[in-house]
Amino acid sequence: MSEDLLLEADHDLSSSVETIEGRYVARQPISHGADTSTGIVQRLRTQKVTVTDPDTGEVYTEDVPVISGNSLRGQLRDLLATDFLERISAEDPIELHDPLFNTFYSGGTLQREAGPAKIKRRMIQNIREKIPPLSLLGSAVGSQLFDGRLDMGSLWPVCMETRDITGTEAHRPVYGAYVDSTFYTRSDDREGGRQDDEAVQQMRYRVHVLVPGTPFAHRMALRGATEIERACLGHAFDLFAQQPTIGGMSARGHGLVDFEYGDDLPDPDPYLKYVADNRDEIREYVTEIDEKIA
Repeated sequence: MSEDLLLEADHDLSSSVETIEGRYVARQPISHGADTSTGIVQRLRTQKVTVTDPDTGEVYTEDVPVISGNSLRGQLRDLLATDFLERISAEDPIELHDPLFNTFYSGGTLQREAGPAKIKRRMIQNIREKIPPLSLLGSAVGSQLFDGRLDMGSLWPVCMETRDITGTEAHRPVYGAYVDSTFYTRSDDREGGRQDDEAVQQMRYRVHVLVPGTPFAHRMALRGATEIERACLGHAFDLFAQQPTIGGMSARGHGLVDFEYGDDLPDPDPYLKYVADNRDEIREYVTEIDEKIA
């Protein structure tokens, strides 16, 4: 098959869309900070939403807290990467150079001059087949960037402001019902220590959180996914279920959630069987790609 036909076939797959919907409930405070720093206050990440007041009909915009899809995608990426590399390693752990390691764990960075041999566009088809986690979530490999099969979507609090987004009739306003703040103290642990008579410096800072009990709605979509890629997503959420946290500050007791997708999540068995049946071939291919982009 020519390279043009490979690209055309890959494009045709994207016409198939499968939507998966789930619900989350916070069991611990959820902190998911904005990209910009505001000094001693860590504010929640928000997104502007057009709201129609259900009682008055007034239309206005509100900055509604949201858990970004990239945050959840990043957790699934880490879990799948570790699990996949362990499965193809067996008793002989595989060691990757930094470029491919970063591809597995952070999505990679485009390299205009990628190692002794550039990755050609045609090879993306082989990557999609042999490394399902990268195909599912998308990555940059050497000089090539390819989209993932999964549109992750964000986690929206189920509240009055998000009724049109979540499709759920809700009357509780997010800031009156679900947003709170808590204080923490950070010590000055400077390198080299302190003098015996020097006082410990501490800084008090405030963190905005979504409180325990906050409900979230989540909608994600698989676009053109193969059976193996679908099953890879099912396995990703099996791994996530072992310690389901979202947002940050998990070491301080934040982020734990319950979640449920009903029967919508794919069966992970086809993915697990594929990796087990093709372990040696996959490992050889991963080693080849690693050497090409090192």
